[in-house]
Amino acid sequence: MIMQKYTLTMRLLHWFMAILILGLIATGWYMEGIPRDAPNKYDLYSWHKSFGLTLFLLVLVRFIVRITSKRPSLSEKMPSWEKQLSRAGHFFLYLLMFFVPLSGIIMSDAGGHPLNFFFTSFDILVTDKKLASIGADFHAILPYVLLGIVVLHLFGVLKHKFIDKDPELDVLKKML
Repeated sequence: MIMQKYTLTMRLLHWFMAILILGLIATGWYMEGIPRDAPNKYDLYSWHKSFGLTLFLLVLVRFIVRITSKRPSLSEKMPSWEKQLSRAGHFFLYLLMFFVPLSGIIMSDAGGHPLNFFFTSFDILVTDKKLASIGADFHAILPYVLLGIVVLHLFGVLKHKFIDKDPELDVLKKML
């Protein structure tokens, strides 16, 4: 029997992480424009780091679930170039979902600012300004790359749903 949907665990992780990613990118963008002396600026940074660390941990969980769970296969009707594009897109989504929060962790912790996980703070790296600067450079660029891949992912989903109009190619129903 062909699997029609992703497992409930994968679907919940997908949608929760999608909301988390968009929220983190939006707050990151917003934080860039806040003056250094603004009240509550560092509270927002603390929340951003907490949810970013949550995303990092969920990516690890999701990767384990993905490699240990069955997944619906891509339709035989789907052209091979679309299958290759889908696989490449998912590869880069996972890669970026891992490296965006990791770069933030490195930027913050190596920069001498402890990691925040909601109501606790801790360090895992020694202070290293050069490493923090590299993390900051990646953390400044990678979220936009991730957002671009998410937009392309969304375009692919919408194409299958509204342009192809073939229920067998409708990948959205597998994730709902």
